[in-house]
Amino acid sequence: MKLTFAALAVGVLLGVIIGVPLGRRVERVAWHADATLARARVTGWLLRDLTGWLLAAALIAAVAVFVVWALTR
Repeated sequence: MKLTFAALAVGVLLGVIIGVPLGRRVERVAWHADATLARARVTGWLLRDLTGWLLAAALIAAVAVFVVWALTR
C-alpha cells in the first residue's frame, strides 16, 4: 500500500513537472499494480479456504469409510 502511495506521489510530481500525460500514466500503472496485488491476495485467501474445506471433507470421508468398515467387520 505504501508503494502505491509513493508511486501516486511520483506520478503527481511528474505530472506537475514534466506534463500531465506522463504523471497520469505512472498513476495508472500504480493503480493496476495495486489491483493486481489485491486480486492475488483474494486468490490466496480463496485457495487457503478451499484447501481447508477439501481437507475437512477428506477427513470426514475417511472417518465415514472407517466407521462403515468397522461396522461391517
